[in-house]
Amino acid sequence: MTRSRAATSAVGAWGEREAGILTVAEDLFLRNGYENTSMAAVAAAAGLSEGTLYNYFRNKNDLVIRAGLAALERRVEAAQEAVNEATSLREGLEKLIALHLSAVIEDDEKYRIWLREVRGVKSYRRSAGRDALARFANQFPALLDKFGHEGERAGGPTRAMMRDMVFGGSEHIGFTAMIQRRAAAIDVDATAKVLADVYLRGFGLE
Repeated sequence: MTRSRAATSAVGAWGEREAGILTVAEDLFLRNGYENTSMAAVAAAAGLSEGTLYNYFRNKNDLVIRAGLAALERRVEAAQEAVNEATSLREGLEKLIALHLSAVIEDDEKYRIWLREVRGVKSYRRSAGRDALARFANQFPALLDKFGHEGERAGGPTRAMMRDMVFGGSEHIGFTAMIQRRAAAIDVDATAKVLADVYLRGFGLE
């Protein structure tokens, strides 16, 4: 099997090699599925012995979780960038919703693993996964602040409620589509525009 360029270029510091392995593993999980990807296959694709791979990751479960966290951190960075670059509340909200929706329907294998191996464990509340997800979701309040919506309307939803409805609703739509095997038919950007419009009008923000 040909070595991955990402892995073979990451032979320097420990962290660089680990990042290269995670890149290789993510690619294999995406192409072959979690169940059909062995540690031996990841090691071979990364140009390592299987024994060396276990120096970096305790087992496949550990590898999967850390690959998922790496992917989530990239989405956190993308969400921060979306807020920073947004020229309107609507534009920023559409981008945040699209990011969250695509995480579910475009990376469905990774999302299933996330539900089972990260969210489904007792230690989730104190986990790095929960921290990263909170940082992602809190880009919505940051977006509100950027466009002058720091306060809360009397009798209206709190900022926390709005945040949870935005991301909870988009996640439910994506998850339902995945379960019903119609995720491929969803236009992420178009759906994000519809949801953003509903939320903005419903929250009284426009």
